[in-house]
Amino acid sequence: MKTPHSLLIVDDEAPNLQKLKRTFIGEYQVLEARSGEEALDILRNRAVSAIITDQRMPGLSGVELLRRSLELRPDVVRIVLTEYTEVEDLMDAINRGQVHRYITKPWEPFGLQQCVRQELERLELQRENERLAEELQVANSRLTQENVQLRQEVRFLQNGHSELLYASAAMKELIRMIDRVLDTDSTVLIQGETGTGKEMLARYIQRNSPRRDAPFVPVNCGAIPADLTESAFFGHEAGAFTGATKTTRGYFELADAGILFLDEVGEAPLELQVKLLRVLQDGEIMSVGGQQSKKIDVRVIASTNRDLQKRVDEGSFRRDLYYRLNVFNIRVPPLRSRPEDVELLARHFLERQSRQLNKELSLHPETIGCMEQYQWPGNVRELENEIERLAILAEPGGAIAPPLLSARIRSPQEAVSPAEGLKDKVFELERRLILEALEEHHNNKSHAAKSLGITRQTIIAKLKQYEEMRG
Repeated sequence: MKTPHSLLIVDDEAPNLQKLKRTFIGEYQVLEARSGEEALDILRNRAVSAIITDQRMPGLSGVELLRRSLELRPDVVRIVLTEYTEVEDLMDAINRGQVHRYITKPWEPFGLQQCVRQELERLELQRENERLAEELQVANSRLTQENVQLRQEVRFLQNGHSELLYASAAMKELIRMIDRVLDTDSTVLIQGETGTGKEMLARYIQRNSPRRDAPFVPVNCGAIPADLTESAFFGHEAGAFTGATKTTRGYFELADAGILFLDEVGEAPLELQVKLLRVLQDGEIMSVGGQQSKKIDVRVIASTNRDLQKRVDEGSFRRDLYYRLNVFNIRVPPLRSRPEDVELLARHFLERQSRQLNKELSLHPETIGCMEQYQWPGNVRELENEIERLAILAEPGGAIAPPLLSARIRSPQEAVSPAEGLKDKVFELERRLILEALEEHHNNKSHAAKSLGITRQTIIAKLKQYEEMRG
C-alpha cells in the first residue's frame, strides 16, 4: 500500500535511475530526473517528501542540487548517494546541502528503504510537533485574549462604567445617533477633546452590537514605536527579523470577528496609515515575513482629539484614509457645553469612591454649583480625578463643602488672579499644558514633549520644579 509521500530520485545514468525506481515504486509515488537542473524544474511545480540524488553528475552535483532545493522545498528529506567517503566531501554535503543521510555505493535496496522510512517518520513527527505547537500557540493566544477581555470587563464593571451616564439633551441626541449604527459593520470615527469618554462610547457600541461576545482590542496609535508598528498591527512570522523567535499575531488577528479600537488615530505615522487603508479596503492582512495574505473580519472604530481635516490639509494625515474612517462621524461634546451632566457624573464617581474608601460621603449643593460653573478643560476625566481627590480629603459623614475643591474649580479667578501678575499666569498656563499633554499621551514624556514642541529634558526639569514646589 502506497503512503502519501512522494520521492524525487535523481541520477544521470539510466540503469541507476531504474534501480532506484524499482526500489521504491511499490511504496511511494516516484518522480525521476536525469540531472540537477531537471530536478529543480520538478521541485518548482511539485511537492515531494524526499530527494534522493547521486553526488557525481554533469552540471549540478548532488550536494549543489540539495543546497538549491532548500529555497524551493526547505522541509524535505535530503539523501545523497556517492562512491566517495572522504571527510571533506562529507562535511561539504552536511554544511552546504543540509543533508540528512550520506549513503555510500554500492547500496542495498532493503537498507535504502529502511533509511528512507526512518527519515520520513522523523519528518512526519517533526511536522506533527510543529502543528501541535501552532495549535497550542493559537489556543494560548485565544486564552490570553479572552483573559484580557474578561479583565477589561471586570475592571469596567468595578469602575461603574457598565452604562453611560448623562442627562443633557446633547448626549441624548448623541446616543440616539450611535444607536442607529450599532447593528452595522460601518467604520466609526469618534472625535472629541481629551477626557470626554471616547473609548467608553466605543465600548458602548461593542456591548450593544452583534459583536458583543467577540474581542474588543484597544490600541493607542501614538504609543507604539515606529519600527514596531507593522509587527504590532499585522503580526510576524518566526525568523522575520532579529529577535522574532516565534510567530506572533498582531492586533488585527487578535480582534478577528470583533472590534479594533484605534485610539488617537491622528497620531498614526504615515507608513502605518498606508497599511491601515489597505486593510480597510481589502479586508486582508499580511504578516511581516509572511508569504500569503489572511482574510480578517474586523470592525474598526477610531478616535481622535485632533482636527483630522486640518491634518489632511497639512499633509500629515492621508485623505483617502480619512474618508475610509469617517464613514459614521461622532463628535462628543465637551463637558463645559453640558453642565446638566456634571452633577449626575460627580455623584456617580463619589458613590464609587465611597465604596472603595468605606466612607459615607455626599456633595454640598454649593460644591455642585461650583462644579457646574467650571469649564472642565480635562472634561469627564478631570471631574473623576477631582472627585477622587475630594473623597480622600473629606471626613466621613458630612457633605463635602466648596473649600475642599481645588482652587481652579472653587474660584477660577482665584486660581489665576490679576494680583499674581503676568509671570504667574504664564507659569500656571505652562504647567497645565504640560500636565494635560502627559495625561493625553499616557505619561509618555517623549510623545508629550513632541506634541508641545519642546524637549523631553525640558518636561523632566519642569516636573521636578513642580514637585519641589509641592514639597
